Amino acid sequence: MSQQQVEHAIIVGGSLGGLMMGLALSRSGYTVTILERAADSSLRNGTFIRLHTKPYHNSEIERELRHLASNGNNHVEAWSAIQERLLNAVAKEPGITLQHHTRIASVGQNESSAWATSEEEQTFKGDFLIGADGYRSMVRRYLSPDKPFADYAGYLAWVGKVDENLLPKRDWRKRQLSSAYFSDSAAGKLTTAVMPGKEGGTQPGQRWIGFCWFDHSHNPLLSELGVLKDGIAQHSLYGEAVPDSLLEELSQTSQANWSKEEDAVLQIAIKDRSLIGAPVNEYIPNILSKGRIAMIGDAAHTMSPMTGAGFNDSLDDTVAIMDALKKYPNSIINALSEYQTRRLDIVRQDVFAGQGFNRTFGSL
Repeated sequence: MSQQQVEHAIIVGGSLGGLMMGLALSRSGYTVTILERAADSSLRNGTFIRLHTKPYHNSEIERELRHLASNGNNHVEAWSAIQERLLNAVAKEPGITLQHHTRIASVGQNESSAWATSEEEQTFKGDFLIGADGYRSMVRRYLSPDKPFADYAGYLAWVGKVDENLLPKRDWRKRQLSSAYFSDSAAGKLTTAVMPGKEGGTQPGQRWIGFCWFDHSHNPLLSELGVLKDGIAQHSLYGEAVPDSLLEELSQTSQANWSKEEDAVLQIAIKDRSLIGAPVNEYIPNILSKGRIAMIGDAAHTMSPMTGAGFNDSLDDTVAIMDALKKYPNSIINALSEYQTRRLDIVRQDVFAGQGFNRTFGSL
């Protein structure tokens, strides 16, 4: 790769997609600044992700990133475990600067550079900029001002994980590592999975039990709490922000609708307030890039977690950008245009498929 014209990348967003993009660029010789709004690198509780070690493309960087994220195992993994591996890898990359507590207020570009300006009026300038800033993306507002916001899908997902050792010993020991289990009831849909535990433990009693409870019964309350405003999701519900009355309702609903084994997991998460209420959003893009600015992951194409495709689609975005940079080493504008050509129709179809899940869910 020639770096006579393209040397420095700004990435807005330091979640999984932004970290993968930063690693791919750094390992290809670029210097990278990742701007993350969170105050520090605290690991997110989150849900689980199904990883596959076998790459989908003939791409060296995809193999590296997929192996790094999965630790070489074909497991269901905790979101936090993947985040930790990527953060550790980023910390070892001399070409990456990861800056926390940086909320971006605007982005822009001219013929020779692109930049992001923080709420504190600090400007970060590079040769190009990648938005990996999630479903409330600031970069999307620049690229698609006529369609800046993701649509709330009509339900939220209560997600989290529980230490298997806290559960009755008979409950989960016969369940297989990396297998996901699905349940339906009047309370919605529940997915549970057995994952490697705190220190990567895979033996019964050492593992995590992850859960994702799709709940469509609290939309009026979400508006009262400010989670929804004018039908647009503003944030998730964490810890103390979940009202006691709602926790009590969730406890009773879980006991009445889920199996004893599943309810035991949820009751622990409810009692210690470790579950997160994440509104589910959808976004079908009409554009992925403009000039020196592009977006990837949930910023570009937000879809239902029921599809299980979010992580892999973010990785595919990263691979597509790296391939395009190799094809057009002396023109970032042509490279990002090539990325859009390669990915736009594919990700639009993926989000449409996710909407099919949502329609089915809403009819239950």
